[in-house]
Formats: sequence, C-alpha cells, structure tokens
Amino acid sequence: MSHGDPDGPRFVRIPLHVLAAAGTTLLLILVAVVLAWSSYRNTREVVSSTVDESIRHASVALRGKVRGILQPAENQLDLLVFSAIVKAATVEQRLASVPMALAVLAANPLLDTWYVGYPDGAFVLFRALRDRALRSVYHAPDDAVLMVQSIGMGRGGVPEGEYFYFDSQGRVLQHRPRPTYRFDPRTRNWYRMALGHRQNVLTEPYLFYTNREVGITLAREASPGVVVGLDATINDIGSELSELRITPGTRVAVIDRGGQLIAVDEPRVTGDRYDDNGELRMAWLEETNVPALTEAQYLPADSVQRQYVTIGKRDWELISLPVPLQTSNQAYRVLMAVPGDELFEKAQSLLMRQWWLILGLIVLSVPVGYWLTQRIVRPLRLLAEETHRVARFDFSALPLRRSRIAEVDMLTTATVQMRSTIARFLDVSAALNSDLRLEHLLEVVLGDLVETTASRNGAIYLFDPDTNLLHRSQAQGTGADEAYERVMELEPAGEGPVMRAAVLRRSVAGDQSGRDAGVFAVPLETLGKEFVGVLVLDLGKPLGPESIARRDPVVAFIEALSSTAAVAIETRRLVESQKALLEAMIQLLAGAIDAKSPYTGGHCQRVPELTRMLAEAAHAEEQGSFSGFRLTPELREAVHVAAWLHDCGKITTPEYVVDKATKLETLFNRIHEIRMRFEVLKRDAEIRFWKGAAASVPDAAARAVLEAEWAQLDEEFAFVAACNHGGESMDDESIRRLQQIAARQWVRTIDDRLGLSNDEMLRCRNTPSAPLPAVECLLADKPEHIEHRAAKELMPANNPWGFRIEVPARKFNRGELYNLAVRRGTLTPEERYIINDHIVQTIMMLDRLPFPRHLRSVPEIAGGHHEKMDGTGYPKRLRGEQMSVPARIMAIADVFEALTAADRPYKSPKTLSESLHIMARMAREQHLDGELFALFVRSGVYREYAGRFLQPAQMDAVDEAALLV
Repeated sequence: MSHGDPDGPRFVRIPLHVLAAAGTTLLLILVAVVLAWSSYRNTREVVSSTVDESIRHASVALRGKVRGILQPAENQLDLLVFSAIVKAATVEQRLASVPMALAVLAANPLLDTWYVGYPDGAFVLFRALRDRALRSVYHAPDDAVLMVQSIGMGRGGVPEGEYFYFDSQGRVLQHRPRPTYRFDPRTRNWYRMALGHRQNVLTEPYLFYTNREVGITLAREASPGVVVGLDATINDIGSELSELRITPGTRVAVIDRGGQLIAVDEPRVTGDRYDDNGELRMAWLEETNVPALTEAQYLPADSVQRQYVTIGKRDWELISLPVPLQTSNQAYRVLMAVPGDELFEKAQSLLMRQWWLILGLIVLSVPVGYWLTQRIVRPLRLLAEETHRVARFDFSALPLRRSRIAEVDMLTTATVQMRSTIARFLDVSAALNSDLRLEHLLEVVLGDLVETTASRNGAIYLFDPDTNLLHRSQAQGTGADEAYERVMELEPAGEGPVMRAAVLRRSVAGDQSGRDAGVFAVPLETLGKEFVGVLVLDLGKPLGPESIARRDPVVAFIEALSSTAAVAIETRRLVESQKALLEAMIQLLAGAIDAKSPYTGGHCQRVPELTRMLAEAAHAEEQGSFSGFRLTPELREAVHVAAWLHDCGKITTPEYVVDKATKLETLFNRIHEIRMRFEVLKRDAEIRFWKGAAASVPDAAARAVLEAEWAQLDEEFAFVAACNHGGESMDDESIRRLQQIAARQWVRTIDDRLGLSNDEMLRCRNTPSAPLPAVECLLADKPEHIEHRAAKELMPANNPWGFRIEVPARKFNRGELYNLAVRRGTLTPEERYIINDHIVQTIMMLDRLPFPRHLRSVPEIAGGHHEKMDGTGYPKRLRGEQMSVPARIMAIADVFEALTAADRPYKSPKTLSESLHIMARMAREQHLDGELFALFVRSGVYREYAGRFLQPAQMDAVDEAALLV
C-alpha cells in the first residue's frame, strides 16, 4: 500500500545513517568481545598483544589527529579557491574579503594564516592575532584580531607593502605602509609546488617564525598563476604522544622523512635551534639526547617495524610506525622506545586496561559510527537538497559534490546537468524578455546559444515580407561572417539549411550541398504561425534527420528557445512600431500647433532640438552643479517627448486671441465700426451745414465750421487708430483724451438687437433696449461686451495639479474703451490669462495621458518652462529647487527660440547678442537658471543652434565673458 494512503498502516521510514550506525556499533561490539575473549585465552602473549594494540592505537590516533588538522584546512582551502579574492586585482578588492578571512580563521583555531599569491608578484596574507604576545610582535592595536599583510604592484611594477589591522567586526583599526616589506610569493616553495595543479599540495613541515611552532602549508592553484595557501599548526601532535606511551618510561617522537623532529612527548628536552645564519630551525632527532629514539630512526620506514636492542645497560623495544598523508606523497614516522623491564612488569595491568579500552570502544562506537555513516549518506542528503532547490526554481551555480559511490555520483552528475540546462534556458528566456533593443537582444540570444550548445558559429536571419528577403541580423563565432550570406531572397527551390527551413517551416540539418552535417536551422514563428526569421547554428558534429526525429537534447533545447525568440522578436517589433506611431503622433500634433498660427511658426519643432542640445551639454559635465546629472535612455526619451509636447495646450487657445494684432481685434478688427461712427459724425456735421445753408446762413462761415469739425474728427480717429495698435505704452494723458473722445455722441435709429446670435442675446438680457432714435457714445463699454466665466472654468486653490494662478472673474471684456485703454500691448488681462492658460492646458492634457513609467516625468518637464527661479512664474509658482534640470533647460530653450525666431509677423528677430543680453538679465533677476544659462553660453550650444536655425543677419559678435559676469 502506498505510504500516502491515509487508511493504510503508517509507513515508517528509517534513515540510512541510523541503520548504518547501528550495524557499525553492533559490529564493533562483537569485535571487542572477541578480542577480550582472545586476550583471556592468550595470557602468554599479553605483552605482544599490548604492544600491537598500542601500535594500532598510535596509528589510529595519529592519523586521526593529522586528519583533524589537515581536513578542516583542506575544507577551508576548497572554499577559498572559489572566493572572489582569487580574481581581485586591487588592494581594495582584496580587503573586501576581510569578513570571510575572520570567519575562516575563527572556524579553525589551528590555522594561523591564509594567503593568496598572484602571478604578478602581488600578495595578501590574513593572520589571526589570538593573543597579546602576537599583537605585541606585530605592534598591533590591543583590540585587533586580524592582521592583513599586503603587497601590491605599484607603478613600474614596484612592490608596495602595507599592514592593515582589523577588529572582530571587520573594521579597520590601523593602516601602516611598510615600504621595506618585500616578499615575492612566486619564489616560495608552496607557490611553485601548486602551479600547474588543480589539487591541494602540502609542504614539508617547517618552523613558523612567529610562534615557533611546527606547521605545514596547504596550497592550491585557484586560477592560472593565482595560488591560495594556508598554514596549519601540527605542533599539537606532541600533546597526543604522551597518551601513546606503553609504559611510564616509554619515549615517543614524530619525525619527517629527513629526520627532523616534528613532535616529542617531552618538548622540554628540545630548545630553540638556530642555523649558521642565526635563523630558527627545526631540531634534529639526535639533538633530543634520547639514544633509544635516535637508534629507532634507523628502522625501515615503509612499514611497521619492531626491534629489541640493548643500549647501555637497558633493554629497549624500538618501534617505527609510518603515518602517510593522503594529501601528498609525504610521510611521517612515529618512533617509540619502550623499556623492556617496564613492559613485562605491567603485563597484568595492561590486561585490565584492555577491558576498560573495550568498554570505551563500545561507548565511542555510537558517536563514531554515527559520524562515519553521516559521511556515507551525506552525498545522498546533498543530492536531495539539490533536487529541492531545482523544485524551488533555485538554479544558482554550486560546485559539483562528487561521491565515491558510483551510483550516487552518476545521479548527482545528472541532476547538476539538469539544473544547468534549465538555468541556461531560463537565462536566455530572461534575456528575451528584458531587453527592448531588438538588435542587442538578438546579439545576446545568439551568443548564449552558441556558448550553451558549444557551436562553432551561428546566425539569425530576419524576414522582410515586403521585399521577400532574409536579412542576416547577427552572426557570431569562428568564420560566421563568411559562412552565412548577408541577404538571401526567399525561393521555393532554394538550397541550404537556412533556405529550406524558411520554405519548409521546420527544422533542417545539412550543409549547402544538402548532405547531412552539423549545420542546424530552425524557423522562427510566432504563436500565430507568422514566419519572422531563421536561427542557424553550426554544431560542429553530424546531425541527421534521425537526430531531429528522436528529439536529440540539443535539438530540443534549440527548438524550445526558437519559439520563445520568435515571440520576443515580434513583441519588440510591435513595441518599436508603437513607439514610432507615438513619435509620429507627437510630431503631428506639434506641427498642427505651429500651423495653426503664423505667429508660432516652427516653434514646436525648434525647441525640442535646442532642449536636446543643452541637455546633452549638461550630461557631458564632469564637474560643477551638473556633474551628477545623467541622461539615461529613459530620461532622454522623456525629455524628447516633453519638448515636442511642451505647447500642446495651445491647441485649446482661440486663434483670434493668439493672433490679436490690435486692441479692438476679436474675430475681426472692430476699428472699422469706430471708423463708421466717425463717418456718421462727419455726415451729421455735413447735414447740419446743408440745413444751415437752406436757412440762409453765410455759406463761407458754415463751410469753415464744417471743415474744422471734419478735421477734428479725422484727427481724433487717427488718435484712436494709433491707440488700437498697442505699439507704445499708454500714459494717463492719452487715456484721458481717449475718454474725452469716447464722450462724443451719435444717433442710432436701428434696433441693435436685430440679427444677434443666441449667445449675444443672452448677454443683452439684463439690459433694456433703448428707444429709437437712441443717442450713444462714440466709444462705449456696454454690458453685452462682458462674457462672464462659467463656474467650471474657475481654478480651485486645492486643485490636484498644484496650480497657483489668479483667474479673472470675466472670461472676456470686449468693451471698446476698456480695450483701447490697455496700457501696453494689445491684450487685456482676460486675454493674457487665456494665452497663459495654454501651459495649464498642457499640464492637464499630459496628466491625463497614460504614460509608461519611464515617461511619467513628461508633464513636469513640459509644464515648467514658464516657471521662474524666484517663484513668480506660472502656473505653479515653483522655485528653481523645486524644478527638475530638464524643466529648467526647457525654459531657457523656450525663451531663446522665441527671442531669435524669424517667423513671427508681429516682431523682428533679435540678434544673438541682443537675445543673450536679455537672457543674462533674466538670469540675474532669477527668471532663468543662472547656472544653466552659464552652461548654455560656455558650452557654445547657442552658437551651434544659431548656425543651423538663425539668419546670417542675426549672427553678430557675442561677448561671452560680459554675459557671465
């Protein structure tokens, strides 16, 4: 029954390591009992058995001790060779490994130092400062726990020595340059031994200079010329030797193959030894003054040896026990000298101790067996973890954990390959879904495919349905440029794998002659079966139709990615076409705004170009206020769109307001009405003249009066007409005269309500119609001249856009006297508000558009070009620090274009010097950004723009220094 059946018996699972540990324990107990029974049966051989047991104990203990020293060091070394410090090229990059160094040295107290040597002679060493004495030797701060000795290559390849001291948190306590610290790791034995090896090497034991303890160096080449090494102290072996004594008088020592003393059971018999140069060295066995041990070293070293000898007046049993190291071909020997008299005297006590030893083995068998079985099942547990990682879609690269169990190793290798294949597939898929640039996307995808499939070369062709051509978009690998044509016409009878894949719309293997070969071509089709191109790879091995039919792993991998690539290509093309459509719509709108009024001309087309030029100049600044400003691709597109749309609100501005050339102009120039009234007054004067003539008034006098009145009326109309132009500012005297002229009266005999529109009639509803004939003033401000603003057109103070503008209560005031009395220009306050309202409409229009994330700054950039640095601009009264750099740039571009534009009928274009002089004053008055204006002048952007868009007559000399004062 399945263990998942809730109604069945519970499926009890016993871990493998528990079963193995239990079996090992039982086996050890059985062996121990047999040994005890045998000991009792062989009392005569108790001494020999005791010695044999001691030898075995010595072998196990020493090997365990050596393994306990070397194994953690090897484990640490296995990790260090894959750390980032291996590829570090500078001292700063190497110091980034300080936290790791602290962890490594803290995890293994037998490790004194670990270090890395580089092929150029650079060197970095991490030394643990575990006691005050060691800190005193290196003059380290009291709370220092780590010392870093570094040698970097300075200019000219000169070594530069430095000491760094760190506390337990990895903080630098002191940095001390050491010019005299010269050390070339390439000359050291551990470095030379490790070169050319991808496995650990072990040096001969030697005496550490700092703590005068015996140790060894483990090293491995991590990458060509980069060797990682670490020092392990093996002096602790000496503390184990006293436990190996068979009798109280037994002497024990450990030597290397050359006879140098590694450890002795009584270290006090040896002192510091110095060579002829005064350098510390290891002691020789002869220097221990123990003749028995000196004699024991001459026993054969290749196996366990025992020999009874007499030295002086005392018999000794000499024992030589080899202790090989699995890390290298080096070997140590344990020498034992046992006094014969003590050996036989303690025979009985040894027998009793054997019973205790058996009991200890039984007690220790459980944890030891557990530990051993843990090591056996560890690969299986790691394999299970690896499988769970794949199930969680965690494909991060980990080192391959090999196992000596063949079946487990095969399964581990297959799992790692599966993880790697899935990871590569996801990496390529991620590239397909992340890059919006089609050509760069195809370059990345093709590069990944060539590398993943170990292909010699490859190419991607894109199909153009309009021309029926295959264009080679990308080609990579050896001989790719020659192997694949740049352009091919799609022909039904075409040869070659690319053409056949395109025509047949299926995967094809072969060469240009049609024979089976390593060239593999896959058609790229979208989900809608639309053909977009061909992917071709030269796999470098024969690949026939049977490989395609049986879904060879490489074939399956390529075909799976080809469909994803096709969809990505189609998506990128769609995105690009949408961006092109957006760009066309933007330019269409800008062109329509410019075409709407002859007064704006090409303003909406020139401002984007000038904005771009000044933004690029700010981007290029390496120092100063704009050193941190960078035009990312996203910001560059946002500035481009904002510049083209910065006046899109003008589409809502009435043309007769934008183009108002005279004060009385609405849809037409109402000066003609005023002229007609003057004509009426002149006719009235003439009528009075002829009436007087009929009454026998002297003709000459009457004629003089008439002509004088005509002359006065002509002069007054000329004055009114001059006021209508708005060229000169109106002073109080002119306004008073205008009011005097307005007081003239004329007689209307026709109802002024006839022929009016509904809107006009609504404006007259509160004004009673005057009885005819009606006497009216020559110039009048009538109630019907006023158009009130609807409530919905008012701007609340808490509006969502943050506008801070004063809205006139009246939408229009077309009063004749009111318009003619405008002191400067032709626009009334109501009309000027309408003109300024274009920026409000711009912001509101852009704010309604669903811009993508990277274009959401467009309304802010486009809507700020009428703000001023001192906060007096409109529509939000922002200060300079509240505006982005692109918005301030656009303000400068808008002003400069307006000053220099030559297509404005109402004004003459200004020269370069005049325009820049005006802008310099505006910068001083905090209307424009002074720093941006200085950059505008200093970078020469104005000259570049002028050379392209200004007329030759405007190109005068500019004193840049005077502008920047």
